[in-house]
Amino acid sequence: MTTMNALSKTLSDLHNRAAIEASAIVSRNGVLVTANAPKDASTFAAMAATMLGAAEITAEGLNRGVPDRMIVESRHGRLIVMGAGRKMLLATLIEPNTNLGMVLVELEKTIKSIVGIVEPFHASMN
Repeated sequence: MTTMNALSKTLSDLHNRAAIEASAIVSRNGVLVTANAPKDASTFAAMAATMLGAAEITAEGLNRGVPDRMIVESRHGRLIVMGAGRKMLLATLIEPNTNLGMVLVELEKTIKSIVGIVEPFHASMN
């Protein structure tokens, strides 16, 4: 299985396990890798990377360390962006009444899968 196929399957598996409206695996510089997302997935990817990057810089500047995740809430739902190793991030959209704790558990599993695919040597060190 190619890396792209493995990453696409990882997103598909996430959607099968959790109430996810849209998701994307994105490089740290905002390039869309793969998505199960709205028609404008490239913009979704770029904005998610920009937002997480800004949150990381802000938190580090305040001596709070790197954030585990960034959650943006509105009455229409939540955007959750999480780092996935040194190279990638995972961006997801969920509905407003979705159990956040359950989704975060599934996102953590997905992050481990992404890291295992993209950074196999690094993942085996953890």
